[in-house]
Amino acid sequence: ALAPPRRTAIAAQVAALSRSNVVVMYASAYGNTAALAQAISRGLTKGGVGVSTVNLELTPLAEVVDHIKDADGFTIGSPTLGGHMPTPVQLALGSILRESNARELPCGVFGSFGWSGEAVDEMEAKLKDGGYGFAFKPIKVKFKPTATDLSVCEQSGRDLAVQVKRRLKSREKGSASSMAAVAASSAQLAMGRVVGSLCVVTSRDEEAVSAMLASWVSQASFDPPGITIAVKKDRGMETMLQPGNAFAVSMVPESKEKPIMKAMTRPFEPGADRLANLAHKDSEVSGCPVIEGANAVLDCTVVSRMEAGDHWVVYGRVAAGKLNSEELTAVHHRKVGNHY
Repeated sequence: ALAPPRRTAIAAQVAALSRSNVVVMYASAYGNTAALAQAISRGLTKGGVGVSTVNLELTPLAEVVDHIKDADGFTIGSPTLGGHMPTPVQLALGSILRESNARELPCGVFGSFGWSGEAVDEMEAKLKDGGYGFAFKPIKVKFKPTATDLSVCEQSGRDLAVQVKRRLKSREKGSASSMAAVAASSAQLAMGRVVGSLCVVTSRDEEAVSAMLASWVSQASFDPPGITIAVKKDRGMETMLQPGNAFAVSMVPESKEKPIMKAMTRPFEPGADRLANLAHKDSEVSGCPVIEGANAVLDCTVVSRMEAGDHWVVYGRVAAGKLNSEELTAVHHRKVGNHY
């Protein structure tokens, strides 16, 4: 049987999923658009919202309309056939445009194509003309999606989940007062005094690369040498830190804290190169990018993961390490423990 804290955490997640519903609608000629839809759905689920996946070729239009009426957000995907959307997608899009309440919902469009890709452009144009707001940039993939394409889709799903949850929170009357109470609690103020080393964590999955700034990094074992990293569940990096996957940790020296924080904390589009403004090279050990100028670097392999509330705690065994300088590692200080 599950321990009480575990049961409580699962119950909270189920309740959060049941309070929201994002509809992922699609038609797929050769399975490629369906693969994009699945990746977006994974991102939405990991972002903490409920998902209804609707195959427009198999679902009656009346049922599609019911899904739209109950939705808190939606995405619609289409292949391009003869330079246009297939009929089921055209009918679904028309229903969306006629549903006045749907205009308030965050949305997105996606699709695969063989030669032209007009369907995605057409969906975007019609929704934009109708006054709809997009949670992510249109996703157009030629032929079969690559690992990078699927990573972009998953991150786009997470971005849509963020907007849906933000919209739902704004409608909850007591959210502001409850957040103030959390911020003012003595426990959270005390937790803010827990400090961590500032690092850049990177991972690679085939051609897909992900990076994040982290301060919840700690040594976890002597023999074998190991570390833990706490990763929020809605971070795109989370999917790449699975058991057996390699990752690298570049420690940020005090002298480079500000430029590295500035480069890593700016807004990023899904699939954008998060290391574009930082000099880096691939590690000879893990193959993951490491920051040039880091005072130390660790190459690691994920051994296990533990669920910890809204985070995953990832334990990695250190395969290799290199000390580049004697400069002290930057330390991240906070005033309160309910945010980074």
